[in-house]
Amino acid sequence: MVDQRRLLVRGGRVVTMDGTLGDLAAGEVLIQGDTIVAVRERTRATADEVIDATGGIVLPGLIDTHIHLWQTVLRGMASGLWTGEYFERVLPHRPRFRPEDVYAGGLAGGLELLSNGVTTAVDFCDCVGSPRHADAAVAGMATSGVRGLHAYSVRANAPGAFAAPEDRLTDAARLCAEIPGRGKGRIGLMVAISDIGTVDIETTVREVAHARALGLGITMHANTPGQVTALHRAALLGEDLLLVHCNVVTDEELDLMASTGTTMSVTPGLELAFGSPFTMLGRALRRGVRVTWGCDIPSFTNADLLAQMRLAYHVQGCLDGLRERAEGRSGRRRPGVPTLTPSDVLRAATIDAARAIGLGDRIGSLTPGKQADLVILRESAFGASLSDAAAAVLLQSGAQDIDTVMVGGRVVKRDGRLCHDGRPAELIEAARAHVLAADDGGR
Repeated sequence: MVDQRRLLVRGGRVVTMDGTLGDLAAGEVLIQGDTIVAVRERTRATADEVIDATGGIVLPGLIDTHIHLWQTVLRGMASGLWTGEYFERVLPHRPRFRPEDVYAGGLAGGLELLSNGVTTAVDFCDCVGSPRHADAAVAGMATSGVRGLHAYSVRANAPGAFAAPEDRLTDAARLCAEIPGRGKGRIGLMVAISDIGTVDIETTVREVAHARALGLGITMHANTPGQVTALHRAALLGEDLLLVHCNVVTDEELDLMASTGTTMSVTPGLELAFGSPFTMLGRALRRGVRVTWGCDIPSFTNADLLAQMRLAYHVQGCLDGLRERAEGRSGRRRPGVPTLTPSDVLRAATIDAARAIGLGDRIGSLTPGKQADLVILRESAFGASLSDAAAAVLLQSGAQDIDTVMVGGRVVKRDGRLCHDGRPAELIEAARAHVLAADDGGR
């Protein structure tokens, strides 16, 4: 039987990310079962349960469009490493992951995301050594309670149980058929295609065709020159394609992305730490490319999307200032400067991200009829912010202020504590002991 209990989130500022509803200075969100049924000014409505959000901010759950949850097992291993060192010292551990180790990363990583206000994540799972690894990754995410898209990597990294690349495509189709609701439930599927340059374009065409035949979204690391151009020439760009990083993308390629609705996922901490000039973000925004955010590798940084969003905002502001001064301007702002506003940053983490991963009709805004994925940030102990709500979320708040998190009407974090009775740290320690002991730590 479907739970039809009514839950009322009352009081506080409501950031709907719905262009029609706008923001409410003091409002309430009424939820029935897993669905939002009303968003309105505060009333005297009753419900089976009332959550008082007075003094806080209610907003849609954040969406991380690029993270490798299996690397939660290697938490911190890449901290301080440079690009080449990461490939030499972290990725060689991947073949030693058992299905249960991938499960541990998905569970613990999913819980960390929820704790930090992320209710949906695209898990770019490039640690699929067998069908059981893929199943374990999905199960870990599902058990954590996060809404997720398992991005099944069909790139032949560690062959494992797969004799040929085509076997991965076949297994992705198998998993697509087995996920409950075929992606209409809390857990869905995408296909993570091989990086262009590591395979010939014919392979890329075949992988994209396979994903589209299954009706699945597609994602790809875009780290080397010419990849977007190659995708364009093969007629592969489109609204169902999410390109990650895009550090060396040209202006002409950004125009191609904008004209086809292709989305960019920016992972600020990794772009900056690994030497990116970080010009692609401002150039993409000025050309109308849809941008979203990701945390990328837990081996380098924790799954705190709000921190990544704040980093992007500050760095882009710095680049805007450098550009203005180089052109002889300072002081008062011109129209369009800065490139990013706090509202833009928050929109990229909610409704724009939902649309990018094909879930814009289900999540991303506090709109009646959508799934009840939301976050309540409590007022700081040091005083409320005088800014607008989006700026208060981005610049005056942090993960420590996330009091309540809800996924599909189910409260998964309450009063600042996760509602999960498992011991994720123990799972991580057990997985890590196996992975690092298998070959003297990979050295």
